[in-house]
Amino acid sequence: MHRLSHLRSAVSRRLRPSGASAASAGQVRDARAESRRWAQAYEQLLAAAQGRRPGKPPREVPEDAVAGVAKRRDPALTDWLLAGTEPSVAYARAAREIVLGQGAPRGQAFADALVARLGGAPGHLAAATVAYHRKLTALADHHFSQVTESEALTAAPLELVGTLFACDPKRAQATVERWLAEDLDLGTQTWFDALRHVWPTGDAELTARLHERVVATHEATGSPGWADAELHITWIDRWRGATRGRSLPTPTGRVPFAVIDYVQPGRTKTSQNIGDHIQTLASLGHVARHQNLRWHGEEGLPELLGDLQQRVRPELRLDTAAGDVELYRMERDASSFQAFPEGTWLLEFGWHMHDLLASGVWDFPLHPNLRPIFVSFHCNKRALLTEESLEYLRTYGPIGCRDWTTVDLLLSLDVPAFFSGCITTSVSTVFPELSERPEPATVYVDHVRGPVPKGQRNIKQSRAIVKRRSFIENMREAITLLEWYRTNFTDVVTMRLHCYLPTRSLGLAVDFQPKFNADIRFNGLYDIDDREFDAIRARMIERLQPVLAAILSGAGEDDVYALWRETVAGEVAAARARHDAVIALDAPGASAAELVAPLAVQDAPVGADAVDVVLVAAERDLARLPTFLTAAAAASSRPLRFHVLAPLADPGVSAPTGHEVRWVDTTSVPAAERKAVEVLVPELLGGVRRAVLLPMDAIVLGDLAELAGLDLGGHAVAARDTTLPGASGFQVFYDAARRLDDDPHGAYDFYRRVHARHVFDFDAYDTAVLVLDLERLRAEGFTDEMLTHVRAFGLTTREALHLYAGPHRAAVPPQWAHVPTREHLDEEPSLVHWADRAKPWSGTYVARQELWPTTAAAPVSPR
Repeated sequence: MHRLSHLRSAVSRRLRPSGASAASAGQVRDARAESRRWAQAYEQLLAAAQGRRPGKPPREVPEDAVAGVAKRRDPALTDWLLAGTEPSVAYARAAREIVLGQGAPRGQAFADALVARLGGAPGHLAAATVAYHRKLTALADHHFSQVTESEALTAAPLELVGTLFACDPKRAQATVERWLAEDLDLGTQTWFDALRHVWPTGDAELTARLHERVVATHEATGSPGWADAELHITWIDRWRGATRGRSLPTPTGRVPFAVIDYVQPGRTKTSQNIGDHIQTLASLGHVARHQNLRWHGEEGLPELLGDLQQRVRPELRLDTAAGDVELYRMERDASSFQAFPEGTWLLEFGWHMHDLLASGVWDFPLHPNLRPIFVSFHCNKRALLTEESLEYLRTYGPIGCRDWTTVDLLLSLDVPAFFSGCITTSVSTVFPELSERPEPATVYVDHVRGPVPKGQRNIKQSRAIVKRRSFIENMREAITLLEWYRTNFTDVVTMRLHCYLPTRSLGLAVDFQPKFNADIRFNGLYDIDDREFDAIRARMIERLQPVLAAILSGAGEDDVYALWRETVAGEVAAARARHDAVIALDAPGASAAELVAPLAVQDAPVGADAVDVVLVAAERDLARLPTFLTAAAAASSRPLRFHVLAPLADPGVSAPTGHEVRWVDTTSVPAAERKAVEVLVPELLGGVRRAVLLPMDAIVLGDLAELAGLDLGGHAVAARDTTLPGASGFQVFYDAARRLDDDPHGAYDFYRRVHARHVFDFDAYDTAVLVLDLERLRAEGFTDEMLTHVRAFGLTTREALHLYAGPHRAAVPPQWAHVPTREHLDEEPSLVHWADRAKPWSGTYVARQELWPTTAAAPVSPR
């Protein structure tokens, strides 16, 4: 308790400002009472986190989240409190450091314990901070709503701004306008954070006001606590006054043509990968083939194109008619905030992976004055593929895609698309044959799958200096780098796509070792032979030649797009045929009937009124099983028939009176299928029409007859909207494929199948609590079909159900699958699921743990 005495003294001292007159006896008494309340609250918090009664010393050095911050991992919390830091600020700061430095489980336990034991602003602000950094913004919004705006802005301003814009952008924008009107003193970083969220909205007036406030605050205060302030403010200043969709006069007698660069107002989101500029270099090679063109534009661009004309391989030079081209630099991720003449042409390629100022908003579609020809395009961001974006792609399609996954994704959305491969395969256009090859030597470029040999360097293509150089400097560096590779080395080992493809184009032997072999971006580019590579390069040159010739000669927009559609029509048709083709999946193994036969499950009596409940248990669940069964039975208006699936012999679990337990020993089920054993349920429960599936790390508080009677709306499955961050159903598939690193072609096959089966994208769902129409699932051959995919691709139950149902499912109400560590629920839950690592019985505090019976269940013993 020595520490608590210091805490009381520190709080008392803080209540008496330096230089103030002596406090009265009443003031001292009040101050001491206040300090005692804080000390007692802190002691209760520590005691709860340490699993002891207040006032009793811990039996050992605490290992949980709260004690870890206070005593072991981060003593700063106590230091902050003793130094007189406002408790709300100290706890929010500690929560931030825990969740970012030690991970979500510890951060969540710390926040939950604070809310339960301390409450008030300290608890809710710590909880809001943790929730925001876990990307649980709805939960963060709830906790922020429990405190005053002033308290939130003092303790967690960046988390508050981010939460407001994530949950309700219009409300957030109005709030920021009010802050400006009230002339609040928020600090440079908070104003900057508001600016970066408002910028993508295109509200020029509010953006300008915020920009002015950021600069003024920085000049006045020096931005204490924000080390990078000068870097970010200087960076964004070059965009000051930029508004959306500005136009320039059309240059008389010249064809306007844009060249892709990679700068944007967000410094952290501006590319620092020289491989991006290698893409632009490859694209300009197709333009520079036209030898009789004269170049105009901003300083450096005409000279660059003139030099590239001279570098074009002799056999690829085109003796086209003389003409003039006005060149413009186009920022891939912020083109809307630039100015272009109407009808400016563009070769559009690459991955729009960077949101504008890290705001979660993509600057796509492009500037309305641009006329794109899409080749080597990749997309997989749900937030980018809005209805507006899809209509834009249909308007300017067909879309040449860098990988087959993008082809299938866009075709599922009725966007005409075809596989073009990557434009960097054609960078050899501006690298004539060498008169002499170097001696055998290997260069390692961003090698990550092992150490480089002794004496070798690991060359980095992604470096901060790329951000600081001009576009022309980076383009010159791209040429110099490729020249260095081809004149000094014969072999390359790299994880970079834009080192692998361009160096292979230049004739080097490349060992491509990406971080993840089955990356969706490499489908069609990974592990291809020389014939396939040469076909991609030759077809890229062939398809772009007539279209660029038309553009550079001044042809009209309608004529150019008609020519483009005609040029790639055969490729689009072939892509559609491939996308629509039904391919049998060969994954040998036992049928559902053969797997179920040894399990000896009795059919349910016809006409029985029981609710069928499926539980999948592990050995660690046995001690808690009686508690689970008792709670579920106590709330039920009908008999419950529990089907417990476990790879264990029946331990003789007794059912509560009036209810039944059927033990299903799944030991005979192969390990691969056992990972998704729930897929067997329709066949296991052959005489059952409907069942509910529940998690074992949960407590049932409501009547399961209500859940079992849920209206499925014509669907075979009901599941809860996901409580996890991110709502993409396709991300569930992409995450599943990450386990196929050793079988990338298997992963590519999986990508193809999921995009053929479902339209991109749909909302993901949790599958811990399910209502299943078993009769319909049996009729549709669900088990055998999904077992094949489980074997072929290693799917879990959740992944298999997403594959089977896609968006076609009913919704389990939140109260029937409440996860208290991820969400706030206004009404009382009917089932609480502790889905994260902390459990009520794990020794670490977890929200709603009081709902789990405090008396431990008796150990399970044979009858």
